[in-house]
Amino acid sequence: MQSIEAIELNRLVIHGINNLSDEPDIAEKEEILSEGLRHFFEEHIRNCIKSSSAKTAKFNSSETTISTCAARIIEAPETFVEQCKVIGMWFGHQMEKSSQVQTFLAIGLFTDADTEDRYIALLKMDPVKAYVKRGGGEFEQLQILPDPTRQLLRYAIVRPFDDETRYDVLMRNQPASKDEDLETSQMWLEAFLEVSEVATPREMTQLVVKETEKWIAQNEAVLEDEEAVQLRNAVRTLAQSEELDVEAIAAEVIKDDRQREEYIGRLLDKGLTETSFTPDRAWAERTARKTTYVCDDGVQISGPSDAIDDVVQILPKTTDRKTRVVIETRKFQQK
Repeated sequence: MQSIEAIELNRLVIHGINNLSDEPDIAEKEEILSEGLRHFFEEHIRNCIKSSSAKTAKFNSSETTISTCAARIIEAPETFVEQCKVIGMWFGHQMEKSSQVQTFLAIGLFTDADTEDRYIALLKMDPVKAYVKRGGGEFEQLQILPDPTRQLLRYAIVRPFDDETRYDVLMRNQPASKDEDLETSQMWLEAFLEVSEVATPREMTQLVVKETEKWIAQNEAVLEDEEAVQLRNAVRTLAQSEELDVEAIAAEVIKDDRQREEYIGRLLDKGLTETSFTPDRAWAERTARKTTYVCDDGVQISGPSDAIDDVVQILPKTTDRKTRVVIETRKFQQK
């Protein structure tokens, strides 16, 4: 799912949710996809797929509401509006537990242009305040949907539950503030989507690479020099291959049975869920390099390649060919 490059939005429904109203505003028909509206939501979906802060998750079962509706839509696209009503009512019911007053849920059916596989996009779009001045009158406050330059706090790219896949959902569940209430924080992931988060290939690759270095440092007194070099090189090399099998690496490189068990045990204790998996090759290839983005007037954004993509997001070019850069960081200071 994270490898999707080109998409085509086929259908779109937008529900309005207001906790001050008796009932959610459930859309009865699809939106007419003008060129502008299609581009607006396709850009949102592409940004969601490529976001460095996206997580992966697995449906708790094939019978959850979202998985069931997604399966029916993908199998029979003509049921899109009917299934979107079910999703909208389900979302409205879960929003009753939240302290948030108003939001919108955009539901899109889109196709991977390269594979022709269909997916469902669920975009929680919190309205943004804007002010307009008509003629010589006073400023009028409007509520508009967030622009694609603003990364959505909560979204999900969904395919139906499948026993054979590691994950069914690509999602983000970012709190709106540090003091967000627990019910609101849990609503999207646990109540609405009914999924459990699983580690992404990047997270597992990072864990193995970083924890291997720590284990080597802590055991340098008992490890032979050749073993340490071979273990480090084997992990870094296979992290750039089709499969990273840490048990096979340990069996090949670490001679002592107890040390071998300790190494594998450390990785498992730190959260590795599979000892053999497909690594994030792109991340592994960048770990030893430094990335620098050069902007207008000599401005540069630079940092370690294995960290910069978690902070800096490059958005698609605008119509006037300008590149937009979004920086998300908790620590920020001028030097």
